[in-house]
Amino acid sequence: MNVSEGHLTQQYLCDYLTVFDGAEESYELLVLQNMFLYRMSVDGGFHARVVSSILNHEEDRGLLLSLLADCGEAEKPETTLKEWLISAYRDASGKRKEVLACFLRSHISGTNKTAELFAESETNTPESFWRIKSRSAVIDRIRNSDMYFGSGRRPFWHVFPLDTAAAVLAGVPELSADIVYDAVVCVAGAWFSTLSEDEMTVWLNMPRVSYEEWGSIVRPLLDLSDSRPAVSAADWLYTTGNYDSALDLYANITLAYAGTPVEKPAFEMMGKILTEFKDFDNAFESYKNAFLLSREEGKYSIADGLKNLCFAGEDLGEDMQEYYSRIAKLIEELPADERSALRFSFAAEAGKRKNYADEYRWIEEVVATPDCPEAIFSAALNRLTEMNMHLDYAGNPDAAALSAADDALDAARAVEKGDFAYFGFDPVCALFWYSRAAELMPELKDRILPKQFSAAVAAGLIPEAAGYARGIPALEAVVHAMDVDEFAQAVSTLNNAVTASLSKSIESAAAVIYPAFLFLSREKRREAAEQILASRSTRDDERARVSLAFGSVYLDLGMVDAARSMLRAALRANPGSEIRSRILIELAWMEAEEGDYKQAVETYRLALKQNERFPAAWAGIAKASIRLGEFTEALAAAKEACLLNPADASYRQMKEALEVVCAEPKDEAADKLFCLPGAENTAYAAVLYAESSGKDAASAWNAESAADVLAFR
Repeated sequence: MNVSEGHLTQQYLCDYLTVFDGAEESYELLVLQNMFLYRMSVDGGFHARVVSSILNHEEDRGLLLSLLADCGEAEKPETTLKEWLISAYRDASGKRKEVLACFLRSHISGTNKTAELFAESETNTPESFWRIKSRSAVIDRIRNSDMYFGSGRRPFWHVFPLDTAAAVLAGVPELSADIVYDAVVCVAGAWFSTLSEDEMTVWLNMPRVSYEEWGSIVRPLLDLSDSRPAVSAADWLYTTGNYDSALDLYANITLAYAGTPVEKPAFEMMGKILTEFKDFDNAFESYKNAFLLSREEGKYSIADGLKNLCFAGEDLGEDMQEYYSRIAKLIEELPADERSALRFSFAAEAGKRKNYADEYRWIEEVVATPDCPEAIFSAALNRLTEMNMHLDYAGNPDAAALSAADDALDAARAVEKGDFAYFGFDPVCALFWYSRAAELMPELKDRILPKQFSAAVAAGLIPEAAGYARGIPALEAVVHAMDVDEFAQAVSTLNNAVTASLSKSIESAAAVIYPAFLFLSREKRREAAEQILASRSTRDDERARVSLAFGSVYLDLGMVDAARSMLRAALRANPGSEIRSRILIELAWMEAEEGDYKQAVETYRLALKQNERFPAAWAGIAKASIRLGEFTEALAAAKEACLLNPADASYRQMKEALEVVCAEPKDEAADKLFCLPGAENTAYAAVLYAESSGKDAASAWNAESAADVLAFR
């Protein structure tokens, strides 16, 4: 199992286990397992919780450690997931081959929709319809489910908490983080697949790891002779903003590994965190302990320790001039590389404290240092260039301008960290970073406030959420919706918010409705919609536009039947031709997604009677006709779509493929995939053509364009 791109291995594992261990019983299991392993890949706290459970269970622990030991002995060259899956596909047959094709198509599309592609192959209903069903299953069963539909990226750290511990316990501490992650995911996925649906839901709804739970999870790490797992976990906690837990673990590291090389940096990290907490007395003590340990490590370590003491002492209001004099003497005795590194660290710390005169002086000294290492010289020169853009009339650094520029950069970084934390299922840390960004850049407060509100809601901090929502009807409606006793207030507030947003667009109204509806039951959503529509006028298409907004929200929530009813209600409101055509487009799309392609074509044509220059309607006819195998009709519609919107690459691709198929039909299943937009369809069409013509199917998985497909057709 020497496979890279571990983030996608989760997808392979959970679908593989479900399909071959009883997928016939429940499609929903497939969805829940995808959600579990998605959370494993983005939520470090949840990941640590699962690994801790595995390591504390004798059978699971043995399985994980043996798997890691096997990985450590393997001498196979590292293989990308796509290469591995192609190899497996080439040697497979029957249902296994079909499933591997779904894995590959999902990987090629850059999404995690293996479950939906497999469901499509079993039912002939489009995978996008199963995506809606997946969303419905998640929203109905999981609290704060919207976090599951976030960025989907691996976090900015590369080693998850406790993964290092597992590698150390297996005797293979040098294994790469990706390989260890893959092994953990395999064992975790196998374990999760044995749970009942109710047990799966309990795990998926677990809140973020608390301070007390972190203490319990990391305690066994301190009993290991190898300090790396504990340090790795502490560094992760600090990086993610879990400062309380990080401080506690660093403190325990200084006790458990006293006299080892990790003791000094642990004290330094304690000083850094305590400074963040503005506990300057204890920060000074931590830096002093680090300095005492540095005295046997040479002049550079002594100077660096004194540097930390200087800044900590200044925080306490002490005169540190004597310390600075000692540092200046030590710096002159250091080699060029160490001298440059120390000066640059002084400059960076001065910049953080907005002491720009000192930063400028230190940076100039770095640039002037003979034999300065290239990396440090380049970084210093870049910073010097930035500072030179903000000088006052006397040629000195303009503190106000530099502070504003640095605050803007720090605020952007804080928002980015907040986004990672939010979609990493740690809304408390997300709120911390968002609040820091708002503090740094008050002028961005209105833009950051919705993020602060979402994080507070996800963390269950209702009073804080109510504070952020005050005076904003759309947000106040969400707060009321979270309390079953405040349904009437939720409807009233939401009604006002919809009225205000409708003047902007239908999309704005839908964006207002969706967050509140997330916290209402299906029955309450319908009741709220009926009450809000009751007072709406048919004049100026108001009732139809609000109904269309509700229909869009219902689709996002996976409530297909409710969406259809709402769209039909919108038509009954007798809207004008523009809104009517939009409603018909939505209905036609739903009909196509449910596999009723003939009816979809008819509904699309009704939409065109309202607006014949609607490219999406022509494209919809083309796609539905392809599904029906009516390629000539599809080509005519695709040409119209391209004529009206020549910039759309998917329309052009569809037209090019249809021209080929109409001129020379081959295998109908492959022809349909060839004509349908999507990288996953293009590649699979090439594979089916290659298999029927005896060509190399493995290389066909790399087909990306119509020209590539023709080489195998």
